[in-house]
Amino acid sequence: MATPGLDDDSLQQLRSRATQLLLKENWTEYVAVCSLIIEAFDAAAACKDRRVLCSTLAHRADARARLGDAPGALSDCDAALAADPAHAGALLSKGAVLRGLGRYARSAECFRAALAVSGTDEVREMVEQCKRLDAQARSGAVDLSEWVLAGFSGKCPDLAEHVGAVEVRRSAHGGRGVFAVKNIEAGATLVISKAVAIGRGVLPDAADSGEKMVVWKDLVDKVLDAAEKCPRTASLIYTLSTGEEPEDELPIPDMAHFKQETEELDDSTAMVPKASLDVDKILKVLDVNCLTEDAAPSANLLGSNGVVNCGVGLWILPAFINHSCHPNARRTHVGDHTIVHASRDIKAGEEITFAYFDVLTPVSKRREAARAWGFECQCDRCRFEAGDAIVGQELTKLENELVNGRGGDMGALVVRLEEKMRKSMVKERRKAFLRASFWSAYSALFDSDKLVRKWGRRVPGEAAVAESVAGAIGGNESVLRAMLRGADNGNGCGNRLEVEDKVVRIGRATYGKVVKRQAMRALFRLTLDADSNKCL
Repeated sequence: MATPGLDDDSLQQLRSRATQLLLKENWTEYVAVCSLIIEAFDAAAACKDRRVLCSTLAHRADARARLGDAPGALSDCDAALAADPAHAGALLSKGAVLRGLGRYARSAECFRAALAVSGTDEVREMVEQCKRLDAQARSGAVDLSEWVLAGFSGKCPDLAEHVGAVEVRRSAHGGRGVFAVKNIEAGATLVISKAVAIGRGVLPDAADSGEKMVVWKDLVDKVLDAAEKCPRTASLIYTLSTGEEPEDELPIPDMAHFKQETEELDDSTAMVPKASLDVDKILKVLDVNCLTEDAAPSANLLGSNGVVNCGVGLWILPAFINHSCHPNARRTHVGDHTIVHASRDIKAGEEITFAYFDVLTPVSKRREAARAWGFECQCDRCRFEAGDAIVGQELTKLENELVNGRGGDMGALVVRLEEKMRKSMVKERRKAFLRASFWSAYSALFDSDKLVRKWGRRVPGEAAVAESVAGAIGGNESVLRAMLRGADNGNGCGNRLEVEDKVVRIGRATYGKVVKRQAMRALFRLTLDADSNKCL
């Protein structure tokens, strides 16, 4: 039977052409050829033709999804299902599109319907996956244990975006910030966010500005492409600051915009021409809101296996989180997602902050870094270290020695700092601030058996110092490493159970509650291995 508008030979040629384009992954032309086939069919065609029509619609939906046209893909799926409600291909395509959009419950419904038709183990696993992701999106509970124990082999685990008990409000320091809406315990997940886009590259020379520009251009192109394909993404980007607006005029976004399950798909999500994008504004937003993946020691990067050493991306909700040198949160990058967790207990109404740069440095260096980001840090730690008349003069001398005294006796510097804090009766919280600022000196002391033998009796043990610094800056792999070494040496930090509790507490502050204890121990081993490799 000839298809209306096309004879059988012409139809076969188009289908052969579509197959060739599919193998080449030329999705734009594939959509065009599928469209010619679809246009040739009449709604009242014979049953045989209706099956071909539904399959072609499902195939075009897959291609549109790959091109970022989710509304068009869903429209094709719905058209196919209107003709054949039990068409397995259309059900699977719709489920995949909805899963990509974070509509996990609706996606699971499509996969269940497909399971009733096909009954394969692969589809059954899709149903279970969507159930897991739906639960994760609601609770924020993440378990990367199997992946960690497998040595990060295979692809990154699937993660769902999650917005915890947080909201964007006016910050006391100006502009906007993210605040806790209830008490949150250390290690709890605050936000799981998928990047709008990430630019990645391997830089043989960290100072190679040319290679960095290639990575940056890659990021810019990807962000503009994402904004063009999805106006919802563009509108979220526009909520971010360009760094030029008066801070008190920045609007407070509705938190519902960040929760995908509350967003309904409609015509407003259709693709828009790039000409309608405010490209200049987007470029300014990127300039002040992007985060680097491997921002150690202020962030974790899991699963890179040393392949990527330059990754920069845009994560919308985390971009609203302000910097502090006394942070209460930390982020972990897994694939295209970043997981923001509490690095210490957070009270309801407290602003959530994480470090934009290395805060294990003296206040003068931190202020230089803050100015490079375009702001002045006014956290309690910076105000104390810059304004305390009792220790200020001595701090300046010690900072100069730390910066200019390469190869000097760092043990002597640490002893002077500890004696100054004792004589000045500095409170424990502020001692933690100062130890964090001179962490490199403490590390040099504890890394040297010779210096430990010389000065060890006049300074606190390595584990005690690590516990103190963790109280100032939350989790950090370098601090965790010191705690592990100090605990292993039995450096006067309590009985075995107390020591294990302290180690786990700093581990949770560093990595969050993303792994169980056995996998946490594996991360501890990696932390110590990194220390051993550094010494080779």
